[in-house]
Amino acid sequence: MIAGRAFAIVGAGMAGRSLAAALHARGARVAAIASRSLESARQAAELAGRPLATTDPAEAARRADVVALSVPDDAIAEVCRRVADGGGFRRGAVALHLSGALGSEALAAARACGAGVLAFHPVQTFASPDAAAFEGIVCVLEGDRAGVALGAALARFLGAVPVEIRPEDKPLYHAALSVACNYLVTLADVGAGLLAEAGLGEGALRALLPLLRGAVENLERVGLPAALTGPISRGDLATLRAHLEALARRAPALLPLYRTLGLHTVAVAERKGTVSAAQAAAMRELLGGP
Repeated sequence: MIAGRAFAIVGAGMAGRSLAAALHARGARVAAIASRSLESARQAAELAGRPLATTDPAEAARRADVVALSVPDDAIAEVCRRVADGGGFRRGAVALHLSGALGSEALAAARACGAGVLAFHPVQTFASPDAAAFEGIVCVLEGDRAGVALGAALARFLGAVPVEIRPEDKPLYHAALSVACNYLVTLADVGAGLLAEAGLGEGALRALLPLLRGAVENLERVGLPAALTGPISRGDLATLRAHLEALARRAPALLPLYRTLGLHTVAVAERKGTVSAAQAAAMRELLGGP
């Protein structure tokens, strides 16, 4: 299903370039790459066997039967309309976008042309172009029958695992990713700020990074809830009380965050089985929970 297809990539950011490179590396044909900047399109084309590079997304799409829109979320519907108006979607083609937040309804203009539609979201960060970025990850699919069939085949072709979700679950799905990924950076910022306040200064983030790496490695190695460590996982009320007292004196604005995360952590510790019901109740009371 993939080997015989021609792909057009519209948008030459890191995700689009990684997709183009991954397709080319596995033997799929990338027919064209479009970007607002011709130089950007040409740079992306270098990663994919030097197909057509253009600033016209419809021109790129006319050369393909799978059109991947790798553009910002707020541009997807408009770019899709431009491609449709330029004759870029033929009946039987598939249009897809890479947004985690939007569903396939953003591709309504492609559907009106007889194309299948697909929201194809790789659960991955793309800091640089990487042909191996899809290997072993989950790709979440939402779309019509033709789109999802193509998406499942594409995910497997790229070495990923396809998972289909319902359109109504897309916002909650994306919120989950934001909490786990984006807020990890926020928590690192909070932790580094507290360490700086405690005297570590510019070395605060460096001190945190081994702990962050270790937590992620533990999650990969033993999963949830076994990866949980720390005072709550031990039912250590004295340490928990000391944390709250220190925050009240030195960083009172962070107390609500600490209490909220602490209450969630108590629930994880209960699932792990390392605290008794009495310890869990005492920690909830200390954290101000029900």
